[in-house]
Amino acid sequence: MGTFDALDLGERFETPSGAITEDDLDALVRIGGYTHPLFTDAAFAAVSRFGKRPVPGQALLLVMGGLVEQSDRFDDTVIALTGFDEVRFTSPCFPGDEVRVEIEVLDKEPRDGRGTLVMAWRALTGGAEPTTLCEARARMLFRR
Repeated sequence: MGTFDALDLGERFETPSGAITEDDLDALVRIGGYTHPLFTDAAFAAVSRFGKRPVPGQALLLVMGGLVEQSDRFDDTVIALTGFDEVRFTSPCFPGDEVRVEIEVLDKEPRDGRGTLVMAWRALTGGAEPTTLCEARARMLFRR
Protein backbone atom coordinates (compact mmCIF):
# COMPACT_ATOMS: atom_id res chain seq x y z
CA MET A 1 0.00 0.00 0.00
CA GLY A 2 1.44 3.38 -1.02
CA THR A 3 1.38 6.72 0.74
CA PHE A 4 -1.93 7.89 -0.73
CA ASP A 5 -3.83 4.91 0.66
CA ALA A 6 -1.83 4.75 3.91
CA LEU A 7 -2.64 8.29 5.05
CA ASP A 8 -6.11 9.00 6.43
CA LEU A 9 -8.18 12.16 6.33
CA GLY A 10 -7.49 14.23 9.42
CA GLU A 11 -4.23 12.42 10.14
CA ARG A 12 -1.56 14.67 11.64
CA PHE A 13 2.16 14.18 11.93
CA GLU A 14 5.32 16.23 12.32
CA THR A 15 8.66 16.28 10.57
CA PRO A 16 12.05 16.16 12.23
CA SER A 17 13.42 19.62 12.90
CA GLY A 18 16.35 21.29 11.22
CA ALA A 19 18.34 24.34 12.28
CA ILE A 20 18.89 27.02 9.67
CA THR A 21 22.44 28.36 9.84
CA GLU A 22 24.01 31.53 8.44
CA ASP A 23 25.70 29.33 5.83
CA ASP A 24 22.29 27.88 4.90
CA LEU A 25 20.88 31.39 4.50
CA ASP A 26 23.85 32.39 2.33
CA ALA A 27 23.34 29.31 0.13
CA LEU A 28 19.57 29.82 -0.18
CA VAL A 29 20.06 33.49 -1.13
CA ARG A 30 22.78 32.61 -3.64
CA ILE A 31 20.97 29.68 -5.25
CA GLY A 32 17.66 31.54 -5.31
CA GLY A 33 19.29 34.57 -6.89
CA TYR A 34 17.85 36.98 -4.33
CA THR A 35 19.12 40.53 -4.80
CA HIS A 36 17.19 42.57 -2.22
CA PRO A 37 19.61 44.06 0.33
CA LEU A 38 17.45 42.71 3.18
CA PHE A 39 18.76 39.28 2.19
CA THR A 40 22.22 40.19 0.83
CA ASP A 41 23.50 43.02 3.03
CA ALA A 42 23.85 42.39 6.77
CA ALA A 43 24.33 46.14 7.49
CA PHE A 44 21.11 47.01 5.64
CA ALA A 45 19.23 44.23 7.46
CA ALA A 46 20.64 45.35 10.83
CA VAL A 47 18.83 48.69 10.58
CA SER A 48 15.62 47.16 9.20
CA ARG A 49 12.65 46.33 11.42
CA PHE A 50 13.98 42.74 11.52
CA GLY A 51 17.39 43.72 12.92
CA LYS A 52 19.08 40.94 10.95
CA ARG A 53 18.77 39.03 7.67
CA PRO A 54 15.62 36.89 7.48
CA VAL A 55 15.20 33.77 5.37
CA PRO A 56 13.30 34.67 2.16
CA GLY A 57 9.76 33.29 2.31
CA GLN A 58 10.12 31.26 -0.87
CA ALA A 59 13.31 29.74 0.54
CA LEU A 60 11.40 28.74 3.68
CA LEU A 61 8.93 26.86 1.46
CA LEU A 62 11.90 24.97 0.00
CA VAL A 63 13.12 24.07 3.49
CA MET A 64 9.61 22.96 4.44
CA GLY A 65 9.48 20.62 1.44
CA GLY A 66 12.77 19.01 2.41
CA LEU A 67 11.62 18.53 6.00
CA VAL A 68 8.37 16.96 4.77
CA GLU A 69 10.40 14.46 2.74
CA GLN A 70 12.34 13.59 5.91
CA SER A 71 9.13 12.68 7.76
CA ASP A 72 9.37 9.07 6.50
CA ARG A 73 5.64 9.20 5.73
CA PHE A 74 6.09 9.47 1.96
CA ASP A 75 7.36 6.66 -0.24
CA ASP A 76 8.41 6.26 -3.88
CA THR A 77 4.77 6.55 -5.04
CA VAL A 78 5.14 10.34 -4.82
CA ILE A 79 5.02 11.81 -8.32
CA ALA A 80 5.21 15.54 -7.61
CA LEU A 81 4.31 18.44 -5.42
CA THR A 82 1.80 20.09 -7.74
CA GLY A 83 1.26 23.35 -5.93
CA PHE A 84 0.61 25.50 -2.92
CA ASP A 85 -2.56 27.41 -2.11
CA GLU A 86 -3.23 29.92 0.63
CA VAL A 87 0.42 30.50 1.54
CA ARG A 88 0.84 32.90 4.46
CA PHE A 89 4.11 33.97 6.05
CA THR A 90 3.15 34.82 9.61
CA SER A 91 6.54 35.42 11.30
CA PRO A 92 10.06 35.83 9.96
CA CYS A 93 12.51 32.95 10.02
CA PHE A 94 16.12 33.68 10.97
CA PRO A 95 19.38 31.76 11.09
CA GLY A 96 19.45 29.89 14.37
CA ASP A 97 15.76 28.94 14.15
CA GLU A 98 15.06 25.24 14.56
CA VAL A 99 12.27 24.63 12.03
CA ARG A 100 9.82 21.73 11.85
CA VAL A 101 6.61 21.19 9.87
CA GLU A 102 3.25 19.99 11.12
CA ILE A 103 1.21 18.22 8.45
CA GLU A 104 -2.51 17.46 8.39
CA VAL A 105 -4.24 15.51 5.62
CA LEU A 106 -7.21 17.65 4.56
CA ASP A 107 -8.50 15.86 1.46
CA LYS A 108 -7.88 12.81 -0.72
CA GLU A 109 -8.74 13.08 -4.41
CA PRO A 110 -8.51 9.66 -6.11
CA ARG A 111 -8.19 9.47 -9.90
CA ASP A 112 -7.39 6.78 -12.45
CA GLY A 113 -4.37 5.06 -10.91
CA ARG A 114 -3.33 8.23 -9.15
CA GLY A 115 -4.42 10.39 -6.26
CA THR A 116 -3.83 13.84 -4.87
CA LEU A 117 -3.40 14.51 -1.18
CA VAL A 118 -4.29 17.99 -0.01
CA MET A 119 -2.41 18.82 3.18
CA ALA A 120 -2.00 21.71 5.57
CA TRP A 121 1.68 22.42 6.15
CA ARG A 122 2.66 24.66 9.06
CA ALA A 123 6.29 25.61 9.70
CA LEU A 124 7.04 26.12 13.39
CA THR A 125 9.98 27.16 15.51
CA GLY A 126 10.33 27.04 19.27
CA GLY A 127 9.41 24.62 22.01
CA ALA A 128 6.38 24.57 24.32
CA GLU A 129 4.80 27.66 22.77
CA PRO A 130 6.02 27.54 19.16
CA THR A 131 5.91 30.40 16.71
CA THR A 132 4.22 29.76 13.37
CA LEU A 133 6.45 30.91 10.52
CA CYS A 134 4.40 29.87 7.50
CA GLU A 135 1.12 28.15 6.71
CA ALA A 136 0.34 26.65 3.32
CA ARG A 137 -2.01 24.20 1.68
CA ALA A 138 0.08 21.72 -0.31
CA ARG A 139 -1.09 19.38 -3.08
CA MET A 140 0.92 16.24 -3.85
CA LEU A 141 0.27 13.74 -6.62
CA PHE A 142 0.80 9.99 -6.02
CA ARG A 143 0.75 6.72 -7.99
CA ARG A 144 -1.79 4.24 -6.65
